Amino acid sequence: METQTCSEDYIRVVGGVEPVIERIIEVKKLDEFASSLNSDERTWLCEAIEDPDTLYSRERIPLLHKLVELNLVVDEIPRRDPVFWIDEPPPEKDHELGIGRLAAWQTPLHREAVRRVLKSC
Repeated sequence: METQTCSEDYIRVVGGVEPVIERIIEVKKLDEFASSLNSDERTWLCEAIEDPDTLYSRERIPLLHKLVELNLVVDEIPRRDPVFWIDEPPPEKDHELGIGRLAAWQTPLHREAVRRVLKSC
């Protein structure tokens, strides 16, 4: 028997991924957020879509903090030292899901919402 997570059930009920992404854009006011960024910040955000760890440089930390405040990115990733895990620790990075060593997108849907608002990534 196949099990589904709550998010999979929600996506099925609302009619797919598109309405969820549109709702994230609306609730997080991502159009307004994107308009507030300067050209460097937009470039950095495009880079962070592919690898959130790129936000860990001196000049990019304020952007990281904005993304954390909007609950789009997590910057507190637990250590992946095998001693701290009962089973196998998760991979250090998973770019397909938007997970870096130091930071990660809340979900791939959050990352896609930002990508759509920026449109140039």
